[in-house]
Formats: sequence, structure tokens, C-alpha cells
Amino acid sequence: MKRETLDEYKRTGRYVHTAMYLRKSREEQGMNTEETLRKHHALLDAYAEKVGLEIGPEDIFQEVVSGESLFSRPKMLSLLEAVSNGRYEAVLCIDMQRLGRGGMYDQGLILDTFKFSETLIITPERLYDLTKELDEQAAEMETFLSRGEYRLITKRLRRGLMQVIDNGAYTSNPPYGYERCYVNKLPTLKIIPEEAEIVRQIFQMYADGNGCTIIERAINALGAHGRRGSKFNRNTIRLILGNPVYIGKIRWDKTSTVKTGVGSSRQKKVVYNKSEQWRIIDGRHPPIISQELWDAVQKQRDKKYFYVGSNRVASPLAGLVRCSKCGRLMNMMGQGNGIPYLLCPTPGCCAGAKFEFVEQAVLRQLVDLSKDLEIRVSNQVVPDTSHLEQMLAKAKDQLPRIEERRNRLYSLLEDGTYSRAVFSDRMQVLTQEEENLNTAISSLENEIHVAQSRNEEKQLSQLESVLERYQSASIPGKKELLHSVISEILYTKEKKTKPADFHLDITLRDFF
Repeated sequence: MKRETLDEYKRTGRYVHTAMYLRKSREEQGMNTEETLRKHHALLDAYAEKVGLEIGPEDIFQEVVSGESLFSRPKMLSLLEAVSNGRYEAVLCIDMQRLGRGGMYDQGLILDTFKFSETLIITPERLYDLTKELDEQAAEMETFLSRGEYRLITKRLRRGLMQVIDNGAYTSNPPYGYERCYVNKLPTLKIIPEEAEIVRQIFQMYADGNGCTIIERAINALGAHGRRGSKFNRNTIRLILGNPVYIGKIRWDKTSTVKTGVGSSRQKKVVYNKSEQWRIIDGRHPPIISQELWDAVQKQRDKKYFYVGSNRVASPLAGLVRCSKCGRLMNMMGQGNGIPYLLCPTPGCCAGAKFEFVEQAVLRQLVDLSKDLEIRVSNQVVPDTSHLEQMLAKAKDQLPRIEERRNRLYSLLEDGTYSRAVFSDRMQVLTQEEENLNTAISSLENEIHVAQSRNEEKQLSQLESVLERYQSASIPGKKELLHSVISEILYTKEKKTKPADFHLDITLRDFF
């Protein structure tokens, strides 16, 4: 739509199909998201009524989860798809920077989508017709300046946070044993006496030679529980024993956030830094345990247990094996006799097994899977997707019926049968049904595509390569090899069964 066309429509009273996009900005962080978006919605509603734009409930794209990258904003992606398909002639938003404040790639994609579809961008301050050179330049300048402003705000926030931390302030969620308080306007921690006593018992019991499982049972027997009412488990005990906050310290830079991939595959990933990269700072809060007790516990932990840490790979199966009952990742633990076990972190769940037995079982199953794949490849077996295709056809048959129901709703509104409030409620229900149906259709189409595109020859080749190279590889190398062919392993073992009496369900990765 051109700027002139909009003016003509206003004179003739012709309906302009308009969408509304709502998103909270960086400057509004800390404010209630729902309240902020509600105020923006009311402001844009008033503006739309003033200039004669009609926006239905299904035309509102409200971004609740916002991110820097375009591909972390699902509602924005849905809006761009609708705009590129010609569904809207204009999009109404609070200001230009709500649409895009990410990198140059994101900004270019957004502006190009609006330009090539000839969709207007309308804000209470200005209208942008990107087919006009002046408007296009103004939009590009707006997004460029907002990107620079975003970087400046982020840098200031980071610098301010580090200054606060260097002064001994505690800015994270309070750990067990403490609650948040403020001293000279700086956030710090105050001891909760009853919780602190539990912490002291945990450290003392461990220093006396008790393991995490024994401590877990003893603490739970006392009726103690975590902040959300959950019982203590081995992992909770382990995290408490390794947290220097209990000797009055603050640990920072334990993790870093890195960005991987480009375009739709771009994502943020949290990685654990090596312990020598951590920053240990003297905090303003009082310690719960003494330095002597802390040192004794750390010495005991170093010789008694090892875990799959971030700075060393202790298990080739790390991140692959999940308990079939609770769904949590299995932990590898090595006891004083040096024999590593694979254990479920949930008390009373699947029984553990020697790591050696599980690793051997995984390799045996991979050999069997490679033999099955070899037979399928040699016989050129075509995957059967008929059941999925039938489900897809039934789902697509529902789309015209939803459109018929939408038309009936508009008719009932026009003849006065439905009030605007009733119409809005019914339309929201219908829109949600349509979204759920489209999600199901996309999921089925993806499953069919995956099944029909799966390259079993490539899968077999990679599997054979893993089996050939596995025994001679280092532990990190073995982990990398297994992750290259395995998506997930479900582990099942009942209590009081033979050491090797467990079951594994291995899901291989797809190759295309």
C-alpha cells in the first residue's frame, strides 16, 4: 500500500487491513510486562480509532518473550510471514525500534519485508512508506540509531553491575540459608538462622566422612526442604558444598554466554568457564561456615567424588543418558574405590549401574543398529508415512471450517446478534484454535519431511565410522563421536536387580 492509497482509503471509508505489534523495550526492563503492554495497547487502540484503522483480535501480535535477536521473537516472525504473504496493508506499533533492534541482518530483513510487500509502518508520531526514498532513509536511520542506543545501554548496565559486584554486593537470587537485604542501598544477604543451621550440618556431616546420599536422607528426615518446597537431593547437597557464598565470598563469571549459528539457527548458549577463570570476590554478607570447615570439605570432595564437570570430560556419555522414569540426565560418579557409576539424581528412581556396563551396552546396541541400517539400505526400504499423511489431510480439512466460522462471527456482529465484547471473546477462542491447528499441521509436515528426507546411507556411514574410531579415541573424542550419531538414550533399571540388568532405548540422529 502506498501513502497516497491510505489517504484515498481514509476519504472513502474503505477498511485498511492493519496489524498491531506490541513489545516491551530495553528501557522498560524491570517494569511489569503485562501492564506495559496493556498501556501500549490502549494507546494504539485510541490512535487507531482516531485515524480510522480497524484491528481485530486476531491481528494483534503481542511479544511476551522478547530478545535481542529477531529469531528469538516468535510473534515478530509470524508477523513478518503474514506481511510477506500480503495479509496486511499496514502495521501499527508504538515506535520504529519495537520492530527491530537486533543486528544489521535482522534490521535489513525486517525493512526489506515491509518494503517489498509495500506494507506501511504506522506509529503515533510518523507513517513510513518504505517505497518512498525519504521514508526508507528515515527508517534505516531510526533502526541504526536504536541499535547504537541498545549497545550503549547494555554496556552501561554491564559496567554498573560489575562496579556493584566489585563492592561486594550480591545481585543473584539468594542461596539457601540467606535472604536478600540492602546495606547502604547495595543488595547483599542476611542469614536465615534455621536454614543456616541446616547448611552447617551439611558441611559438618560431609567433613566427617558422610556421602551426599547419606546427608540427603538425614536432612530430609529432619523435615527440611528447599525454597519451593522440594526435598533435598544429591545435586542440591553437592551445589551447597561447592558454593563459596557460605564463607562470605561471591563467585562471578562461572558461565559465559556465546552466540552460535546464523539466521534462524542463531541461538545463545551458556558455557561453563574453567575454575581459574572465575572471579572470587569478598562479599558484604556474613559467612555461615568457617574457612577451616570449607577447606576440609573441599579436600574431602576432591578425593571422594568426581563429576562430569565443565572444564574436563569425565564421561563419553555425558549429556546423552536420561532416566526413563523422571527424565533427568544421569550423573556419573566415581567413589573412593575408583569405580564409576551412572546414577539418577532423583532419590528412589531408577537404580544405578556401573558405567562400564552401560558403555558396553551402548556400543553393542550401536552395532545392532548398524546391521539393521545396512539391511534397510541394501534393500532400499522406503519409509512409510501414510499414517502421518492421513493425519495431515484431516488437519488441513479443518482450516476451511475455521474460516467459515470466522465469517459467521463477522455476520453475527454486523446484524447485532453479538456485542463487540462477545465477538471479541469468540474470535479469541477461534484464533487460538487456528493457531493450534496450524502448529499441528507444521509439526506433521515436518515429521513427514524428516522421514522422507532421512539419509540412511549417511547415517550408516557415520555410525560405522564411530564404531571404528571409538576405542582409540580420547574421552572427549569418544563423547564427540557418540554425540555425532546419538540424539538421546533412555535408561531403565529396577531396584534389586542384577548389575547388568538394565534396558537402553537409543535414538539416533537424523542425517539429510
